[in-house]
Amino acid sequence: MHLFLLSQAFFSAAVFFTAVLLDLVFGDPPTTIHPVGWQGRFISILWKQKPDGGKCRLFFFGLFIVSSGIVITFGIVILIHLGIKQLSIYKESIPGFVIIVILNSFLLKGSFSFRNLLRAGDRVAAALSDGDMDKARYQVSYHLVSRPVDSLDASAVASAALESLSENFTDSVAAPFFWYALGGPAASWCYRYVNTADAMLGYREGDREWGGKAAARLDDVLSWVPARFAGWMICAAAVLPRLDARGAVRAMRHDARNCSSPNSGWSMAAAAGALGVRFEKIDNYVINDGGRRPEGEDIKGLKRLLRWSLVFGLPPFVFLNCLILYLVQRVF
Repeated sequence: MHLFLLSQAFFSAAVFFTAVLLDLVFGDPPTTIHPVGWQGRFISILWKQKPDGGKCRLFFFGLFIVSSGIVITFGIVILIHLGIKQLSIYKESIPGFVIIVILNSFLLKGSFSFRNLLRAGDRVAAALSDGDMDKARYQVSYHLVSRPVDSLDASAVASAALESLSENFTDSVAAPFFWYALGGPAASWCYRYVNTADAMLGYREGDREWGGKAAARLDDVLSWVPARFAGWMICAAAVLPRLDARGAVRAMRHDARNCSSPNSGWSMAAAAGALGVRFEKIDNYVINDGGRRPEGEDIKGLKRLLRWSLVFGLPPFVFLNCLILYLVQRVF
C-alpha cells in the first residue's frame, strides 16, 4: 500500500507540474480549436432557442442547457480518459510513463488557464505604464471586467484589473485543479462547462436573470470550496518578501463576504491584504478599506503573488488526488 501511495504521488505530481509547464510555455490554443470555445458555442447555439418570456420556462431551459452540457462533457472526457488508461500497461517503462503523463497533462491543461490570465494583466499594466488611459480602459474592459470603465482613472483601472485577476485565479486555476484532484479530468471539465455557462448566462438582466440562474447557482456550489482554498493559497504565498501574510489573512477574514457573490471575495480579499491595497467597485463592495489606492505596478506584484500561490497550492492538490485514489482502491 505504501508503494502504491508513493507511485501514485509521483504520478499525480508529474501530471500537475507538467500541465502547469505546458500552460506556461504554450498558453491556450485559439478559441476556434479550444474545447472551452466549443463549450461556449454549444451554449450560445442552445440559448438562441430560448423560450419567450416566463421565469419558470426560462429557468428550466437554462437548467437543460447546464445538464445537457454536463452529460455531453462528462461522456466525451470519460471516453478520452479511458482511452489513455488503456495505455497503462506501458506505464512501467520510462517512455511509456512519460507518454501517459503528457497525455493526462494535456487533458488537465485544457480545463485551466493561467498564462493567458497573467497576460491580460500585462496588457493593462503596459497601457498604464505608457500613460495611455484609453488603451488601459479598453484592455481591462476587453479582457477582464464587464463593468463600465469610461470614467475610471488610472488607480480605478488598476484596481479593476487586480480584482479580476485575483477573482479569476479561483475560476481559471484553483477550481479546475481542485475538481481534477477530487474526481479526475471529467470533474474538472464539467466544472469548466458550468463556469463557462455562468460567465455567458449568469447576469441579472433580461432573460438571462432566470435563464442563467441554474448555471449561476451550480457554479456557486462547485466553487465554494475552491474559492476558500484559493484564498488560503494566496495567504500562504504572501509570506514572501514585500508582501503581507498577516494582512492577507486579516483582509480575507474581515472582507471576503463583502461581495454579492459567495465566492469571489476570498481570493480578492487575500490579494488585497497581501499587496496592502484597497479594492472598490462603486455601489458594490469595498475590500481592505485601510489599504492604499492601487497602481499599475501592483499588477506585477499580483502576478508574482499568484505564481507563488500556485506553487504553494500544488502539493495539497497532489495529496488530495492521492487520498481519493487510495480511498477508491480501499473501497473497490
